[in-house]
Amino acid sequence: MRDAIVVGAGPSGSYLSYSLSKMGYDVLNLEEHNEVGKPVECTGLVSERVFRYVRSRAKINSVSGAHIYFPNGEEIHVAKSEKTIVMERDVFDRDAAGQSIGAGTDLRLGSKVSRIKIGNDSVKVSFREDGNLKEEQCRVVIGADGVNSVVRKEVFNTRPGRIISTYQVDSSVRMEDQDSVDVYLGSESSMGFFGWATPSGDISRIGVGSYGQPFNYFRNVSRRFPGERILGINGGGIPITYLRRTYSDRCLLVGDAAGIVKPLTGGGIYTGIVSASHAARTLEKALESNSLSRSSLSSYQRRWKRDIGKELFFDGIIQRIFGHLSDRSLNKIYEVISDEKVIGTINSRGDIDYPSKVIIPLLLKNPGLIKHLFKVS
Repeated sequence: MRDAIVVGAGPSGSYLSYSLSKMGYDVLNLEEHNEVGKPVECTGLVSERVFRYVRSRAKINSVSGAHIYFPNGEEIHVAKSEKTIVMERDVFDRDAAGQSIGAGTDLRLGSKVSRIKIGNDSVKVSFREDGNLKEEQCRVVIGADGVNSVVRKEVFNTRPGRIISTYQVDSSVRMEDQDSVDVYLGSESSMGFFGWATPSGDISRIGVGSYGQPFNYFRNVSRRFPGERILGINGGGIPITYLRRTYSDRCLLVGDAAGIVKPLTGGGIYTGIVSASHAARTLEKALESNSLSRSSLSSYQRRWKRDIGKELFFDGIIQRIFGHLSDRSLNKIYEVISDEKVIGTINSRGDIDYPSKVIIPLLLKNPGLIKHLFKVS
C-alpha cells in the first residue's frame, strides 16, 4: 500500500510529491494527461519566489512594470525594482515533475482518476491508465487536480463559489515595451475581471478573464494589436474563492482544487505551491503517527491560512467590489491614482503575490478611493 497518492502533476501536485518523496514516503502521482504541462492554461507571470521551490529553466523574460488602461482611454504606468518573471508554463511544470521523480516519486501519465473510496484504514483510488481500469490503495490521497478536481467532487462534493473563465492566445505580435505588461479595465475588456497582454519575447500572450463568456471581450482587446497572427489558443476556469474546508478523513486539497488562488489576478502557481508545502509538513507528522483523521489533518488548513489566508480573504473582498464597478467609477479611480504621489506609493509597495501591501496604504492615504469603490453606477 502506498503512503500517499497525489492526483495531478501541476506545480502544487509535483511539489507536494517531491516533498513527501524526499521525506522517504512512497508516493504515486497520477496525471490524467499524456504529457506534463499540457494543455497550457496559464499566462506564466510569476514572482521570483516560485523558483525558490522549483529549480527550473522556464524563464523567458522579466518585466518590472504595467500599463493600466482605463475605460476613458487614459493610462497609468506603474513600475517596481523587483522583476516579475515571464515563463514557459509547460517547461516549469515538467521541471517540477522532474524534481519530484528525482526524489523518488512514481509518476504515471495518462492516468485519469474516476473514483475515490475513503475507508477506515486506507483509501482506494480507481483510475484508467492506457484504457485499462486500475486500482491503488494508499494511506492518504491529495487532490491537486485543478478547478475541475475529481478528488474534490468525490470526497467533498462541493466546488469554489466563484470561477473566472479565461481565453488567451499566443500572438505573433511583438510588444514594443518588453518590460511592461498591459492591463485593460472596463466593460469593453471584461465582465468583472480584466484583459491583458504579456510580452514574451517574439510573441505576446493576449487574453481576457471574465465572469461571462470571455471570447467576445477578447475580440475587443485583440483589436489593439492589428495584424496579429494567432499561434496557439488556451484557456480554462480559475477559482477565485477558497473552500471553507480543505481537509477530510485521509484527504487534503491543494492549489486550484481547493480554490487557493489569488483573487485579484487569478494567479495560482505561488499560492498552490505554498499550500503544497503546508500539506507536506502536515502529512509528515500525520503519516509518522498514522493519525489521518479529519481532526488530525485540520492543522493543514490552519497552517496555510496563517501564511496566506488573510491575504486571500482581503483580496477576495476587493475583487468582489472591483467586479461590480462601472466604467464611470473606474474612471473616477483613475483620477485619484494618476497622481504622481499615488503612483509612487504603488511603485514602492507593489507585490504581485501580496497586493494588500499596496492596496491598504492607498486606501488609508486616499479615502476618496473608498467612495468610488462602493459607488457601482
